[in-house]
Amino acid sequence: MRNLNVEVNRSVERAIQVLNAFGFEQSRLTIDDVVSKTGLPKTTVYRILWTLERNGLIHFDERYAHYRLSFKLLEYGGIVLQNLDVLREAEPFLLELQDKLDCTVILAERQGDTLQYLMRLESDDDFQPHSYVGRRRVLHYGIIGRTILAHLPASDVTRVVGQFPLEKSTPETIVEEDAFYAQLREIKTHGYGIDVGGTFHGFTGIAVPLFGPTQKVIGAIGLAAPSYRFNSTEVLDRTVSLARQAADQISRRMGYVNKD
Repeated sequence: MRNLNVEVNRSVERAIQVLNAFGFEQSRLTIDDVVSKTGLPKTTVYRILWTLERNGLIHFDERYAHYRLSFKLLEYGGIVLQNLDVLREAEPFLLELQDKLDCTVILAERQGDTLQYLMRLESDDDFQPHSYVGRRRVLHYGIIGRTILAHLPASDVTRVVGQFPLEKSTPETIVEEDAFYAQLREIKTHGYGIDVGGTFHGFTGIAVPLFGPTQKVIGAIGLAAPSYRFNSTEVLDRTVSLARQAADQISRRMGYVNKD
């Protein structure tokens, strides 16, 4: 983000606050919900919602007195997705990977202290995680997030964990601090991460980092399948190998040059 010596437009900033109040968990909100989430006066929220509604960005359901984001935002999202280089460069390799392995394949990009899902290719395993395209997660969430985190400076890891405490998704989720940092070191050493039931019970996740032209991690690709699918070392090794090959090809397309 640029640092300009320009005064922020407070009206636009408040409108963005209102839009940011909507999320995957709470996609339909009453005006009181929006007031509670933004801390803005009710009259201000009402004027902003009405303005957004008039311009096609908000839809109001009169039957339930709920607001939700409008389909106009899908148009904006489509423009963004069309111009995301990593998504465009990664797609053919991920399609090939999914065809070879028949696993759920996920592409995620680092966005500050969060990761954002850019693509998800389904398998036939009935794997239904909350990894919707466009959704953001804290950077230590799941094996994809931890694989990205493992390739960041220690100061960044400390900041993220300090701001967003580790939480259990399943009984197998690693949240003890020593074990967590050991997990990150292991991921960094091997160049990939494996998670058995730590994010979704009964499923194994594998993640490999993606790098850009500055040699820094920019995201990761993840694979997910029922744990019984990886019942042999041979199968697991082949899966990891193919995932790493795809990640290497995508990273090179993004301008990464391995200097090792």
